[in-house]
Amino acid sequence: MNQYSPVAEANPYQDVFDRLQARAPALARTTAAERIAKLRALYQAVYELRAEIGQAGHDELGMDGKLHLIPLKEEINFFCERLESWMGNEAVEDVPMLQGRKAYIHWEPKGVVLHLSTWNSPVLISLSPLISMIAAGNAVVLKPSEVAPLSAEMVRQVIEKAGLADDVAVITGGPEVAQALLKLPFNHICYVGNNRVGRLVMEAAARHFAGVTLEMGGKNPAVIERDADLEDAGSKIAFVRHLIAGQVCLCPDYLLVHESIKDAYVDKLKEKITAFYNPNGDGFKSSEDLPRIVNERHTLRIKALIDDAVSKGARVLMGGEVDPATRFVSPTILDNVTEDMEIFQEEVFGPVLTVHSFSTREEAVKEIAKRPKPLGLYVFTQDRETADWYINHTRSGSAAVNNAAIQANIPTLPFGGSNHSGIGRLGGKAGFQEFSNGRAVVEDALDPAQGAPMFYPPFPKEAAMFVEHLLMP
Repeated sequence: MNQYSPVAEANPYQDVFDRLQARAPALARTTAAERIAKLRALYQAVYELRAEIGQAGHDELGMDGKLHLIPLKEEINFFCERLESWMGNEAVEDVPMLQGRKAYIHWEPKGVVLHLSTWNSPVLISLSPLISMIAAGNAVVLKPSEVAPLSAEMVRQVIEKAGLADDVAVITGGPEVAQALLKLPFNHICYVGNNRVGRLVMEAAARHFAGVTLEMGGKNPAVIERDADLEDAGSKIAFVRHLIAGQVCLCPDYLLVHESIKDAYVDKLKEKITAFYNPNGDGFKSSEDLPRIVNERHTLRIKALIDDAVSKGARVLMGGEVDPATRFVSPTILDNVTEDMEIFQEEVFGPVLTVHSFSTREEAVKEIAKRPKPLGLYVFTQDRETADWYINHTRSGSAAVNNAAIQANIPTLPFGGSNHSGIGRLGGKAGFQEFSNGRAVVEDALDPAQGAPMFYPPFPKEAAMFVEHLLMP
């Protein structure tokens, strides 16, 4: 070997990948009953560790981590009740091209899947996509986020306690771990997080032609139309925007309020935020129902967005207080936000709302179109035609009318983004199919004498006439 030739550095996780790749064929042949047993064991482990998971959530985000577990139970039950039918061959419509042959879709696992999870609901987002991956019969490498290390450890313990370590390898660590994992030839990669890392994941996947599922959030708008119920819209936005202190990919990020009700709506919103999180006047910081930002770095990032906006002319209508040492950001409303401000395009991921007015719904849609397609879009109105108009004239991964963020964790709905906000779908049957390969199968008769007719050369001159007949409109 040439002494100057570079030596390929061994991947520290190659042995883990090789083990799972060797395990994958056996997992592909598991029955629905065997996969259901694994899902039941997964939830049982979660349940037995619920107190520790709750404490980890409290320590990292200032809220009881058990609250994140409620959707897991429903989702696992939903899968267990339906998995056998989903795994069966799916018949397709008989069409002339089949000439009477049998045709169906055979659902098979992708193989070895890499799941890169995020930190804002760390146990739920680690385990919810995993349900689909296990149900589809895959082997999985699961890397929880290093930003929530206590929850990452709980995820590892759940997998071990559930007896799933042979099928699911939990690997913890920082960005260098993710970078090493992305060099391996996974069959599919699932990532939940931001656009910057999402692009890196897509680039890595392209090297091995791996499939990707990306859920990346975005600038989610909420339109408050002139006929909206201010009490209802004020309560729901005040509540949803402060779920996990605004660290939810589906939280409304900015409000488009009809100019005729803007002042009245902002007053109502402030009233509701205060009633929810400062009812006794002791200050938002004393509220036990207002979670904290995950770490000091993200707290400072949010502060920088507020400071940048204010320095360029934004007006603080409420809040604006930030204490990096305690990871506290008070509920904040900003007005006079313009396109030159960082907060106009960047997802806040914190308890900050910007308010914009509009005079016509066409103007509102034009404002939404200035940003990439969001993960969620919300419309508050009491008029059916208005609601339908907004749904038909906007694009987003998901939407809700007269509410916000309720479209997540509903197993009968496919969940995901659109372009910048995500690729692919999670949850329910859509999640099962996302981590499966739908193999198209056509069968001729086992007895050739009973099969569809075949035509072989040499062809008679009349064949040309037959072709012409087939082409007639």
